[in-house]
Amino acid sequence: MSEKIDPASDLLWGTQSIADFLGLSLHEAQYLIRKGELPIGRLGPKTIIASKRRLQQHINDKCAA
Repeated sequence: MSEKIDPASDLLWGTQSIADFLGLSLHEAQYLIRKGELPIGRLGPKTIIASKRRLQQHINDKCAA
């Protein structure tokens, strides 16, 4: 049976929360976002969101490569 994920608890809002989740500094996270290296979404011109599940899968894929 597939695991149900609560969308509200899966989302990270803002660059700082993404950096904290990944164990990066704010500047490192901003750099990776600017370079398109992280799977993030945008709500408007300034609001950045990311899925914890997608970020973790992205990291796992990078480590496996």
